[in-house]
Amino acid sequence: MSWQESCHVKEIDLGLERVSSVWKRLKTETSNSIYTITVAGTNGKGSSVALLESILLAEGYRVGVYSTPHLIKYNERIRLNGQVVAEDSITASFSLIDNARGATSLSYFEFGTLAALNIFGSRNVDIQILEVGLGGRLDAVNIINANAVLITSIHIDHVDWLGDDRSKIALEKAGVFRSHQKAVCSDETVPESLKEYAESLGTDLNTAGADFNIEHHQVNWALQADHKFAGIYPYPALKGAHQVQNSAGVISLLAHIAADIQVDKKSIEEGLRKVSLAGRLQQISAAPDIYLDVAHNQESAIALARFIKELKREGKTHAVFSILSDKNAQQVIEPFIGLIDHWHIAPLSTTRTQDVNCLDALLSQELLQTCSRYSCIQTAFKQVKNTVKKQDLVICFGSFYVVEACLEAL
Repeated sequence: MSWQESCHVKEIDLGLERVSSVWKRLKTETSNSIYTITVAGTNGKGSSVALLESILLAEGYRVGVYSTPHLIKYNERIRLNGQVVAEDSITASFSLIDNARGATSLSYFEFGTLAALNIFGSRNVDIQILEVGLGGRLDAVNIINANAVLITSIHIDHVDWLGDDRSKIALEKAGVFRSHQKAVCSDETVPESLKEYAESLGTDLNTAGADFNIEHHQVNWALQADHKFAGIYPYPALKGAHQVQNSAGVISLLAHIAADIQVDKKSIEEGLRKVSLAGRLQQISAAPDIYLDVAHNQESAIALARFIKELKREGKTHAVFSILSDKNAQQVIEPFIGLIDHWHIAPLSTTRTQDVNCLDALLSQELLQTCSRYSCIQTAFKQVKNTVKKQDLVICFGSFYVVEACLEAL
């Protein structure tokens, strides 16, 4: 992995020409026959992938999943039938890729994408679910012409690569669309640019708000739509009201592709009940309650803050927090003003970490929040875990790196 990180000139190098040329040398007839679902969007991609995987496995399909980033081990990025792929399979695939690429330079993400595709082809999966890493149009997974596409929420993030205009970002996400393809967007405020682009291509697009809606009930929720999967469902095992919207998009996609992929409503219900995904409002302790969440931009922060409000805690609420330097820290922090009693900040284990002095100044001086500093997230987490009271609440968020560090510190 260290070698891969050093063998390309850029950590992130969007574009399809290099990775496409290597894939042409690797792919087989089996690769071409796999039904492919690509998932793009700003937030909710990982959750939607997990929901799709859980439902399709409940139906009995052989399913391959490529999802990034990982939390603890690289193997988490590539799953077969719900299980992470063994290291020897991944390294064997890396070797094939290295031999096939010749003088072509590949990035860390491109190596991983090709490895996943190669493994899925060799294991004869029925369906492969590919999560876009960044954007869509120029992301490595877009070398595959997907049979179906799910677009989750569309918001401003990764501005250095995608810009700060939501309409333009939507077009980058829509870059995974193809002519006569089935697609669903689960964003209730989908930009017109995405719908217009789908229409220009002839993509068969269904959207939240127009083709389906949700209604929350006390013990279940309802999907309102003009398709066979409309009706009452149990709340998904993934916590948070936003997961119902993700579920609605997933179920509506399955209805849209029902002619190709057969799924029973009972399998959908089972998939919702059994789905799991680390780092998405993941509760790792009770009394005190401790949650881990990868929220790292404004939209996901708002969803996390809504969850905290609904808990109505009696004790104090602590945040173990850090963030990458290319994120808007103030936008991420603001939804929690008045909700967090004490912030515990530290640098992340990456060169892209936000400077702790800047975070301290933002929290303590500008936003007038009580703040403590630590040498690393692991130290912050251990200190908080060992000193809070049973009635307190601890939320660890701001980055995948925060969740990773807290899991390592357990």
